Amino acid sequence: MHDVRSSPLLRGLAKAALLIAVALAPLTAAAAQPTALAQPTALAQPTANANPAATAPIALADIMTRAEEEQQLVDRTRQLLAAPDPVGQLRGPLDDIARTVDAKLRLTAGLPLRELPVMRLESLARHWEFDRRRFERWQAQSRARLKPFTDSALELAQRRAAWSATRAEGVLDGFPPVLAERIDAILASIDVVEASLGGALERQFALNRRASELQARIQGGSTEVDAAIDDIDRRLLSVDAPPLWQGLGAATPAARKAMRYGLGIEERFAIDYHAARTGNQQALRLLQIALLPLILWLFLRSRAARAGAPERVARALRRPFSVWLLLSMLAVLVLEPDAPLLVQEAALLLAIVPVLRLLPAGTLRAFGFWPYVAIGLYVLDRLCVAAVAAPGWYRLLLLALNLLTLGLTLAMLRRRWPQPVLSATSPTSAPPSPGLASMPAAVRMQRLARAVAWTVLALLTVAAIANLIGNVSLAEMLTSGIIDSGYMALLLNCAVNACLAIVRAALGQPELARRGLVRRHQGVLQPMMARLLMLGATLAWLLYSADRFRLLRPVHLVGAQVMDLGVEVGEVSVHLGDVIVFALASWLAVALARGVRRLLRDELPGHPALPRGVGSSIASLSYYAVLVLGLLVALSAAGFKVSQLALVFGALGVGIGFGLQNVVNNFVSGLVLMFERPIRPGDTVDAAGASGTVRDIRLRSTTIRTFDGADVILPNGLLLAGNLTNWTLHDHHRRIDIALALGADADTARVTALLEAAVQATAGVAAQPPSAVLITAIDRNGVNFAVRAWTDDAGDWLGVRSDLLARTLTALRDAGIAIPLNPANPATPANPANPAAGAARQAPAADAAPP
Repeated sequence: MHDVRSSPLLRGLAKAALLIAVALAPLTAAAAQPTALAQPTALAQPTANANPAATAPIALADIMTRAEEEQQLVDRTRQLLAAPDPVGQLRGPLDDIARTVDAKLRLTAGLPLRELPVMRLESLARHWEFDRRRFERWQAQSRARLKPFTDSALELAQRRAAWSATRAEGVLDGFPPVLAERIDAILASIDVVEASLGGALERQFALNRRASELQARIQGGSTEVDAAIDDIDRRLLSVDAPPLWQGLGAATPAARKAMRYGLGIEERFAIDYHAARTGNQQALRLLQIALLPLILWLFLRSRAARAGAPERVARALRRPFSVWLLLSMLAVLVLEPDAPLLVQEAALLLAIVPVLRLLPAGTLRAFGFWPYVAIGLYVLDRLCVAAVAAPGWYRLLLLALNLLTLGLTLAMLRRRWPQPVLSATSPTSAPPSPGLASMPAAVRMQRLARAVAWTVLALLTVAAIANLIGNVSLAEMLTSGIIDSGYMALLLNCAVNACLAIVRAALGQPELARRGLVRRHQGVLQPMMARLLMLGATLAWLLYSADRFRLLRPVHLVGAQVMDLGVEVGEVSVHLGDVIVFALASWLAVALARGVRRLLRDELPGHPALPRGVGSSIASLSYYAVLVLGLLVALSAAGFKVSQLALVFGALGVGIGFGLQNVVNNFVSGLVLMFERPIRPGDTVDAAGASGTVRDIRLRSTTIRTFDGADVILPNGLLLAGNLTNWTLHDHHRRIDIALALGADADTARVTALLEAAVQATAGVAAQPPSAVLITAIDRNGVNFAVRAWTDDAGDWLGVRSDLLARTLTALRDAGIAIPLNPANPATPANPANPAAGAARQAPAADAAPP
């Protein structure tokens, strides 16, 4: 008899599970912290879903059914064990991560990190962040691959306990021998598969123990580097070296060692990053490969667009290879933000060539030689890094670079700026307005450049003094920050012009220029794209400059603390950062939904492949779909959970039950109108006492433009609940009815011929269905005639009817046929403008025309 408590195999599995939990304790503790590298692995939680009821004995009637289920579980576990061992597949990537971590730890062993330049420390921090992300990806892959083993072990243990309890009960109750043998066979098969599974769990335990140790090393290395960077930031305003006149000398062994180790760190990071082949790297290569033929194709097909292009865009249109190289190097900074600094610095240096070739002529006229000076200073600043091993010579080179930049800035301030050329239509005699917005663009740029130059002059003076008195960190930060920010401004300016050239070339393609949306809004699309690109470039420049001036990191830390302010009530937590994220995401969702609706409404309604009205329905439904999806994404980005949203939806359901039935009815009716399409925009309808043309069908209401010029907004529920007349649902045919009452002596054949001739001569009367002239009644007052004709233009139905009435009146008068007075009021003659008006009162047509 098998007893759960006495099974040595089960005790071994329980011991293994306990060891796994102990080994993964660091992972669990790290996951509880906000800065933890990853969540605990699946092996740390095999007993979280344990079901105490599973240990209860199995009912006698369910033994055979459960036996089949246990056999299937055993077979699945055997198949899982027969597959390639995931431990072997996971060990290789983990060894690669461990190799890079150990290499960094060996390079930095015994070296005070605070002696390294901040550039090296930032690169080292990127390297640790890169390893952390690789470990997170490995850990997610490990959880996915190892979870089936832990789940199987847990389920087998529960099933084995239930069958052991059943076997013990069967001994007391005297189960039939067949059932007892079946239970013993099941327990034996579970024992065999548990033994094999125990070996797999032991290997996984060893692997996860290595992962836990590696995670601790990554966390420790990253924390140490962050502390060193924070220490350097704190020492920016303190003297960290002797005065310049006392600090000259050759390179010290410690400085040479620091430089050698720094270069070794950079080299190791570059090798590891290139070998990782992350998704960002693959996306960058694909973009660079696809961008060149696209630019060549666009620029070669848009030669005619160069003539009318602005000057800054025309230069980019003539240099497709420079545009490609510039955007490719800029993509390195955007798509690989965690790349080694050597890679990013190489990309910035390679971008110098396209920047020189794409500098707008207007910028050169406004600033003279200064853009070239800024690029030259950037190259000199990068060359100064080679002397970092000799602190004294490095400070001298830094001071020389500082003084050179200071002198060039003074020269730029003293130079005479060229006056902007006024257009022929501008008033030359009017005095300049003091307002900045009313000045020409060139004048605004020059005044802004002067203000920036004075600021740069003050910062360079502070940097020179700091270098002299011994605050090398502050001097290096200010000098390099000014030079790098100036070069980045030129690079982003050229990148904006390159993107505008691509946009202009794309909009000028014949296939796109013939589109109605582009043709109607081409004058708005290009300025809008220019503003968006300038906004993005400005934000990118601000972030880059803040990082170079050592402001981004403290601002980020303070901002994170401020954004974390909030309240928590039970499971509901609201923080300031969540509110801001939700507001921005909601604004973007609304803007995107409106843009999609505007685009679809401009393109789809006139599409020949779509029935009338389908384009408008697609546009409206797309608007609400994008809006709802965007709001859900906004809620998710703000940190709301499904359980929290359930409270909102529950409250919304209560509101619908008590007071929002009409609102929900209108929304559902709007969906019915959009899918069933009984009315479409442009239809002529009579609904709820309003007659007019349908202008817009929204999800809650429909707008009808009456013939009097008023816009009537009708709830969609009212349209479906009442009688709805659509005069143009399938076609634009509409019948025209005219009733005439003539004297008893009228020649009916002649009158009929005259009326038929008048119908045939009236423009707008359709040939099909055929018109008809009928005698509807003969009484003591005379003979009643009815003219029934059709028109294909329901929108001009009143005009066609008026023309037919006029021709009828003229034909009868020319034939000498008199129209009698109104018998109801002999003193009132029939209305000459509408001869059917009086007759209609005395002899109304059987099928009167609708209003």
